[in-house]
Amino acid sequence: MRRTLKILVYTLLTLGSVTLATTAAAQDDIDREGERCISVTRLRSTHVVDDRTVLFYMRGGDIYRNVLRHDCPGLKRENRFSYKVTVSRLCSVQTITVLEDFGGSLSRGISCGLGKFYQISKDEADFLRYGERSDIQAEPEAVDLPDDDETP
Repeated sequence: MRRTLKILVYTLLTLGSVTLATTAAAQDDIDREGERCISVTRLRSTHVVDDRTVLFYMRGGDIYRNVLRHDCPGLKRENRFSYKVTVSRLCSVQTITVLEDFGGSLSRGISCGLGKFYQISKDEADFLRYGERSDIQAEPEAVDLPDDDETP
């Protein structure tokens, strides 16, 4: 009985270690600690998710999510912002400024403090951008509709 129990415990521990190792290996390629700065020379584009979240798309395929320290009113509505950098780096101690459109000209709006830059996967970025809609971008499934003369 004790021998069977020892074998069972050993098997469960081994399976748990394999699962943890596999999960850790899948996460190894993405830094979850957060970066204080990103290089603007590598910056390809940005996407405003909402008044507090901005995605930074880098050359080479990396994507960073930045959650601002506070809500930034008008950021999502205007969907554009500016920033000033020193030494070609955008850092969490800096701010972005909403660019507001007033009659065809841009003016500076509210400035908002950046947070840390967290690397995320393309799937995570797509989910933030499209939510559940990312699943329906595939070819829609054909559905047979009843004839007009058929009544339920």
